[in-house]
Amino acid sequence: MAEETPDALFEGVAFTVIPTDTVNTERIIEELEGRGGTYIPLREIDQDFDDLDLDQMSHIISTSIDFPKYGAAIERGIAVVKPSWAYQCVGRGKLVSTRQHSPDPSQYFQDVVVTAGDIPEGDRDAIVAGVVALGGHFSKPLSKLTTHIVTLDMEDAVCTFAREKKLSCKMVLPHWFDDCLWLGKKISEEPYRFPNPQILGRSAARPMPSDSAHVTGAIDVRPKPTDSLPHTPPSSPSNARKNLNAFMGRQIMLSSDLNLAEHLVKTLETLINHGGGTLTGSVDDADILICHYRDGADYVAASRARKEVANLSWLYHVINQNKYSSPLSKLLHYPIPRNPIPGFENMRISLSNYSGDARIYLENLIGYCGASFTKTMKQDNSHLITAHTRSEKCDAAQEWDINVINHLWLEESYAKCAAQSLTVPRYTRFPDRTNLGEVVGLTRLDMNKVEQMYFAKARESLVKLAQPPTTQMKAKPSPRKTVPASSAVGAERTPRGTVQQTAPTSIGENDETEGEQEQPQTTKKTRGRPRKSDIATPRLAGEEKENQSPFPSTGRAAKTKAFDRLQAAGADKTLYDKEMKRKGGVTHGGSGRRSSHLEDLSSPVPVAKKGTKRKSDEHTYDATAEGSDLSDGETQNKGAKNVKKAKLAGTPTGFPPVEYKMMVTGDERWIGKQKQEDADKTKLRMLGVLLTQDPREVDILVAPKILRTRKFVAALAAAPLVVDSKYLDNALKQNKLMDKPALLQDRDTEERFGFKLTEALARAKINDRKLLRGWSIFVAKDIQGGFDTFKEIITLNGGDAYNYAARTGLKMAKRRTARDDPEAGQESQHQGGEEEDDFVYLVSGKSEAEAKLWKHFRAIAEENGLQARIASTDWLLNAAMSQQVRWEEKWALDETAVLSQRNG
Repeated sequence: MAEETPDALFEGVAFTVIPTDTVNTERIIEELEGRGGTYIPLREIDQDFDDLDLDQMSHIISTSIDFPKYGAAIERGIAVVKPSWAYQCVGRGKLVSTRQHSPDPSQYFQDVVVTAGDIPEGDRDAIVAGVVALGGHFSKPLSKLTTHIVTLDMEDAVCTFAREKKLSCKMVLPHWFDDCLWLGKKISEEPYRFPNPQILGRSAARPMPSDSAHVTGAIDVRPKPTDSLPHTPPSSPSNARKNLNAFMGRQIMLSSDLNLAEHLVKTLETLINHGGGTLTGSVDDADILICHYRDGADYVAASRARKEVANLSWLYHVINQNKYSSPLSKLLHYPIPRNPIPGFENMRISLSNYSGDARIYLENLIGYCGASFTKTMKQDNSHLITAHTRSEKCDAAQEWDINVINHLWLEESYAKCAAQSLTVPRYTRFPDRTNLGEVVGLTRLDMNKVEQMYFAKARESLVKLAQPPTTQMKAKPSPRKTVPASSAVGAERTPRGTVQQTAPTSIGENDETEGEQEQPQTTKKTRGRPRKSDIATPRLAGEEKENQSPFPSTGRAAKTKAFDRLQAAGADKTLYDKEMKRKGGVTHGGSGRRSSHLEDLSSPVPVAKKGTKRKSDEHTYDATAEGSDLSDGETQNKGAKNVKKAKLAGTPTGFPPVEYKMMVTGDERWIGKQKQEDADKTKLRMLGVLLTQDPREVDILVAPKILRTRKFVAALAAAPLVVDSKYLDNALKQNKLMDKPALLQDRDTEERFGFKLTEALARAKINDRKLLRGWSIFVAKDIQGGFDTFKEIITLNGGDAYNYAARTGLKMAKRRTARDDPEAGQESQHQGGEEEDDFVYLVSGKSEAEAKLWKHFRAIAEENGLQARIASTDWLLNAAMSQQVRWEEKWALDETAVLSQRNG
């Protein structure tokens, strides 16, 4: 395309500027009008959009999206851009893309121009896709516009060239992009920056305290007016005050639920009048309604009429700033719910590692959700919200089995009007050396959810009346196969044909990939701490479709232009989604990275190393009790290449429905052969088989022999068909599944571990993942293999795992037996009998640090009227693999075991 001439660069661009103290409005107008642009004065855009021919408006230049008509502008296809767009167009002599210059805070990479250094190709593709999808830009060659160089080694050619040219760009590890994408927020680059990235340090440093500037003016919904509101306007207004009066021409109604004193109403009226507005007593005449709760006739009427609805905190904030801001941009600038948000009724929540205004804001938010905030944490707490995990409260929460999440869970639960699932990975993401207090207050309200919950009835009825009648067809269930097996266990079993589960993408605030479920029914309020299964509230059906709209068959040119822009960004979004569907995130896999099999075995703290691989690839382990060499073969994969084409995302055209989920462990066929792995996965997918790393939903488990790895042990609770590697060989070679596969045969290992696989699978089918139902099992804090490994094994078998660190005040409940539990099933016959009723277990290794816990554990058990058993990890692994609880003295640990190990 021919480059625009200087005088006609902005020809066809009709723009306006939202002025602030930081924007040189006169310069922008001069630059654009001098090159063919058409300036539309602000007074016109201040009026109703219905009175203005917006088809002629193409651009709005603003540093934020906090102006009254932002939503209407986007719907009409008008580009809202920062002043940097105008400057860059002038500097480059041509119109540049508006995507990188969006002021939308959800596009948090909007200021990022990334250049890739010497990193694996898969890392580069994934990072580029994520950055571009979130408003950033990728520049293959290094340029003056580059803001970030992503690299594993600052001595590579790109970094060396940047230093020679003295370019002011940041050199960061790929882990920074990974953590930002998982959290859905842009965090500080400092812990990831070269020359000395802090996250590579060996010491477990506590992140520095960090407050958030994003909660200013929105800490509480009832601020004290005497602390901030002047009775007379300032004598010298700022440029913003001169150019933009927040209430100009608007009528404001103060709702009766505010319960304001007469003198305060008069003060507010004076200030509103100075800002160009007036007070009214009629919701029909009002442009803005100020109220406290999300109920009442005035609130419902104003909301359904699409009028501005805010609370008193927002009004004070706008008056003090004398600048409009959207009440939806801050959670506590919008009226609060009068009743608890569903799912929060019985929660007791404590905070850790947040300080200043961010802590006060979160304390208030907990109360407005309907939960109880506790300054100190006790065993009856249900949740701990923390900015990082290096604190005494976090250690105690693990020991007491209290849910540990970051503030994003609380904010998004409030924004979506329902308690969010605790299994969403970004809620349990705690980047090393980062205090998440720095990103408190960035979440915006989800008005689709607010409307559904509080004022949707009339609108829904109108929509139904407007829709033409359609014929609804019931979807036919896809035919299902049964797993072929020659054994009695395999023959009786019908596998679950489940859909693929993927890690959530973190694009914006509202994007998740959780399964859509119906809203749970209200249940009877129970006393005490709620069960974990009762805490999380599923998403409403259709949530992921709320931003979709059909292409208009007829309409104005602006709508067509908007649709074209969305299509242009679609390719980047698709690539990003494909990369994020891998469980490990965008930087876990690919050339020079670990295999896709490592995702459930990796260390939580990624560590990089000079060269083409990261140390996180080396921090893998198995669940073997005493350091056996029977580890997963795939844990040694250090040179696999990335999946270039996401053919296994679960939705490509031509793939049959998923019939079986297969897990492979201990097989080394794909080590360093990523292309072969991709091809084999595609073959299996065409057979209706999906490879998975999730032991909860395994239909077929493939292993060369019986192993005591984390995956093998955990998967047995699902009673899968267990076959040897020949089954996989045959499926790939013959391009079909065997009709009667033989069960895995490994008598030597069965004799050594003391169980038979056939019998174990038969018991697993009976137990139905409830072998340890009613059991509370404690695990030593410093156990080899990590607490999470054994917690997964325990919880997948229906038990409760507690991290034991010898804290005082611990309460141990007696196990609820089948006699006392009306819901107990046939699994009780495999739980050890009545002789186990009075015992409580501590699973431990033989290290001196673990041995120091034993005496205290015995004393606590005695205080609670129970008998303590200090058990080696062999006891738990034997129970999980044989699918029955039994006790032998060889599994007992005492102080002599430590002495013999020390002397041996």
